[in-house]
Amino acid sequence: MNSSTRSDIDVLVIGGSAAGSAAALQLGRVRRSVVVVDAGEPRNAPAAHMQGYLGHDGMAPADFVARAHDEVRAYGTEIVVDRIIEVTDDEDRLVGTTESGRTFRARRILLATGLRDLLPDIPGVWENWGDRVIHCPWCHGWEVRDQRIAVIDTTGMGTHQALIFAQLSARVTLVVNTEATLTDEQRERLELAGVAVEDRSVIAIDAQDDHLTLNLGGAAVDDSASGRLDVDVAAVAPRFEPNATVVEHLVDVADHMSDLGRVVAADALTGLTSHPRIHAAGNVADPMQQVLHAAAHGSRVATMLNVSLIEEDLDDARRSAEERTEWNDRYAGRGDQMWSGNPNGSLVAEVSGVAPGRALDVGCGEGADAIWLAQQGWEVTATDISTTAIARARAAASARAVDVSFEAVDAAVDPPPAASFDLVTIAYPSFKRDNGARTFRSILDSVARGGALFVIGHVLDEEALKHAHEHGFDPAIYLLLDDMVDLLPRDFSIEVDDTRERPNAPADSHHSQDRVLVLRRDS
Repeated sequence: MNSSTRSDIDVLVIGGSAAGSAAALQLGRVRRSVVVVDAGEPRNAPAAHMQGYLGHDGMAPADFVARAHDEVRAYGTEIVVDRIIEVTDDEDRLVGTTESGRTFRARRILLATGLRDLLPDIPGVWENWGDRVIHCPWCHGWEVRDQRIAVIDTTGMGTHQALIFAQLSARVTLVVNTEATLTDEQRERLELAGVAVEDRSVIAIDAQDDHLTLNLGGAAVDDSASGRLDVDVAAVAPRFEPNATVVEHLVDVADHMSDLGRVVAADALTGLTSHPRIHAAGNVADPMQQVLHAAAHGSRVATMLNVSLIEEDLDDARRSAEERTEWNDRYAGRGDQMWSGNPNGSLVAEVSGVAPGRALDVGCGEGADAIWLAQQGWEVTATDISTTAIARARAAASARAVDVSFEAVDAAVDPPPAASFDLVTIAYPSFKRDNGARTFRSILDSVARGGALFVIGHVLDEEALKHAHEHGFDPAIYLLLDDMVDLLPRDFSIEVDDTRERPNAPADSHHSQDRVLVLRRDS
């Protein structure tokens, strides 16, 4: 299936940096239909290089993402440069809508949107962020080795940072910008590591040509002490918020154990959130991950997500096998032929004279409609869940020397190819409600631009309902035509919605009246 033209997919990955791309790569390699929507705002974008990623050490973040996206695309996954602005829960699917108006219906969402750093409110921090103001000794420490480093403690994490930076430089100063004072034990540890302590706060940072000047305040400055500190690099520990606004109504967001911010609450192994169809990977769930860790996490979460899809696929296959047996039994119980062998009169009336193209007949039964379309010059594919019906349809087409591609297919399990047919027909659909909406949407997807979906349904008057119940059918468990109209996406319009007597209806028919829908897809 080509996800670039189909809105109904297995997985929508929101965020295309390390975690999202790694997840998409894994899922693409097992032939899942995946779309990655990426707003192009990775957390490490301000950095010139990323470090600590074996095989990619020193690569520019933008170059890494570009290479990752090329690798992901090689497995048929679409990368959409856009922003998801809304996620809604719709029965067994999640619907993601982009800023540009595209929508994707997905069985699962993998959230890999990362987080945003909330920098301390000190003038000069943001202006130099990612260059001479840094935060992670593991990410940037080697590059500033032996330089003058000031660790500005605004969160209580300063001692931890300063002790690591002290491994890289003998010129480290901890500037205490918190209301809390250092404990005697902390001061002792810092002294043992050779870290100087400055108890005056940084009130601003001025960038000079070759260094930073930290303006100090908050304590009396005597004549012998300078009110500023010149350094090469400043380090801070930002607070953070997950980029999860579009799903916060669907998943739990919790305080991180560091007390520095919040994360999307997710199982460490599977990435599963409080929503059964939403997984999270990377910094959005764990702010301590570097690029290497985020990619590994995305890869692992994708494999676990795929397991849940396999179980769902097996449930669908089991249901499909049961329905196939049910329909085969119905056909076998009606002798050698269940239907009249004549094309539906409403179809003939509506389609006669239409320029032929590619047609799909869903639920074709014994093939009369498909054969008639082929005789009018259409290139016809016809599907039905019943192998018995398909065998009879093939025999009927052969007897008339008509070429139709008949396939024993359950449209709920194996959707038709997207945007491929100029005409799609469904006569008297019997889509059960538990998966009928999904099936109908996949059929809508199969209509080409400018093409039409032709649906014939029974008018369920009192006599028809009585007849249905007497023969073991309960219309309430099936998707009705009104339900189908409600499911129409914005690129479909109703060209015909008419109730009429069916031409050539059998004399003893309990369903002589049809409701006819012609649903046109925008060009």
